[in-house]
Formats: sequence, structure tokens, C-alpha cells
Amino acid sequence: MRLPTFITTCLLVGLASTAPTSNDNRLVVDSSYYPDSLIVYRADHDIVSILLPLNALNFGEDSDEEENEGSDTTIFFVQADTNDKGERIDQGLYVLKNGHATKLLDNGRDAAAANDDTKTAYFAAKDGIYTYNAETKKAEKYGTVTDSLIGIAKQNGSDVLYVLTEDHVLYKVTEEGTKKEKIDAVVNAKQIVLDLNNNLFYSTGKDVYVLLADGVKKIEGLPANPSYLSVIKPPFIFEDSVPIIVNDDTYTVYANGTSEVADIVVQAKPTAVAVEGTLIHYLAYKKNIYEYNILEIVLSEAVNELKSFLSKNSAEIQSIATRSRNDLRA
Repeated sequence: MRLPTFITTCLLVGLASTAPTSNDNRLVVDSSYYPDSLIVYRADHDIVSILLPLNALNFGEDSDEEENEGSDTTIFFVQADTNDKGERIDQGLYVLKNGHATKLLDNGRDAAAANDDTKTAYFAAKDGIYTYNAETKKAEKYGTVTDSLIGIAKQNGSDVLYVLTEDHVLYKVTEEGTKKEKIDAVVNAKQIVLDLNNNLFYSTGKDVYVLLADGVKKIEGLPANPSYLSVIKPPFIFEDSVPIIVNDDTYTVYANGTSEVADIVVQAKPTAVAVEGTLIHYLAYKKNIYEYNILEIVLSEAVNELKSFLSKNSAEIQSIATRSRNDLRA
């Protein structure tokens, strides 16, 4: 199912909650979009990855989803610096809840979780794969992989993990982390993201591709040789698609190889984005994590320009708000 542009805009509205409207009715994100009032955590280093798990860590069957959508949500984030040579310096992977951050791994680099009923998250680290133990609130080694990893993605409905190594090789990991299979069709991947139907999208830094059962397909309709390209974990209502930012523009890219531009211009780039929860977003900018509650933003009198932009689609936004994540789980 292809989502209309206005829904894509609503789902990425955390990127434009206080942004001005341009003359062509697109929303423009500049540095004024990041107000101090929305900061939920101030870090000492750049935040380069955020994960909002769509599982029982946040949305258990015995919990109230509305009460869990907010600053008491459990998220994972990664800090890192870059030295004068452009080399990455790991500064740790953390869990954040109620404004309190706990370091789980010194060398953690990315996090992933399935949309299921478990309380498990998976971490990519310099020395392999780890999992989150919700009872002890600690990271534990998972399987036998020892590669230096920079990316990880978890399939829904199976034990399959995809991991991306520091030298940009993609592996499929199964059998509780003990079997590793190289995916030769994927070459020079810099980022990997799974959509909710387990299609794997990846970026080479210049182009975006999708790995399907019958091979790799290049996404068409995107700008050539971009100066900036970021693939984003999708909101839970996306089907066969993920959002991306190319240069200053936002797009939805689809598993059939097509793309569609959205009505948002991103001038002030976040260093990490988590919009998986659809109506609650977390973004990182200048070493801070910001929390955006989309319903509050849409209903607030303080953002009349945005309300006008979205008002004709208010029924669709309310429909998204009442849909259960359980309905979309594999």
C-alpha cells in the first residue's frame, strides 16, 4: 500500500513542528525547530543513533499505550565523536527512561528490535552482537559473531538479524546468533533499515537500494550524487516503504523501486531520528535528544501554521492515533 504524501508529512512532522511555511506551502526545518522545552536528554557527545522499540518494552498488552507514549518511554541511543582524521570514536550505547540514561556498552554502535511481544533489543558493537536483558537492565553477548559492526536490523516474525560490518559487508545471522551468511548481492552498504514487512533497504551514501527475495533493486527518482543521504527506520504504519532524507528533501521510498517526495525541507539536519512510534518522535540535534508528541503538536494553539497545513487531514491523523500496533505485527 502506497501512503499518500500528506500522511508521510504527518509522520515526519516531528521534523517540522515549529518550522516556518515556505511560499510553496512546504514546511522548512531550520535550527529554530529544536526548542529547549522539548529536550529530554542532554549528552556530552554527538548522538548518532536512536531506537524506539515497538515491543513490550514500551507497548505491552497489559499497558496503556497512551500512557506509555512520552518521556517515560524506553529508548536506546548511541554517542560518538569524530576526530580530525574523520575517524569515529565510540562513546557508548545507552538506555534512556524517565530522563535517566544508563550506559550499556562502551563500544555499542546501533540498536534494533522487532515489532513483537518480547522485551528484547539487539545491539551492534565493535566486537559483535549483544542483547538487552530487561530484568537486569544490562547488555549480554549474543551468539558467536565477533566482527566489528556498525549496523543491525531485526526481522519481524523470525530470529533473523542483519548486521553490517565496519568494512561495509552485510551478513544474515540466524540460529540464535551462531550462523552467519554473507549477502553477496549487497555491496558497499553504509546504512541498513528493515521495513515492517522485512524488506531490507540500504544506502551506499550515493544511492538507495532494496534487497528482495529475487535480488537487489535500485530506488529510482532520487537526486543523483547527493551531498547528504540518510535512511530512517519507518513508522509502524508504513508498508513496504521507509522514509529518507536526501540533501534537504524528504522522500518515501518503496520496495517496488519507486520514490515519492514529501512536503518537508530539512535544512537543520538531526544527527539521529526515531519515528517508529508514528505519533511520538525522538530526534537528536547538537548533542540533545528532543521528544515530539505529534498529537499535542497538532492540537496546540502554538503551532497554527502547522495546524492549517494539516487541518484538512485531521481525520486521518486521528485514525492513525487509534490504530493498534498489534494489528501490524508479523
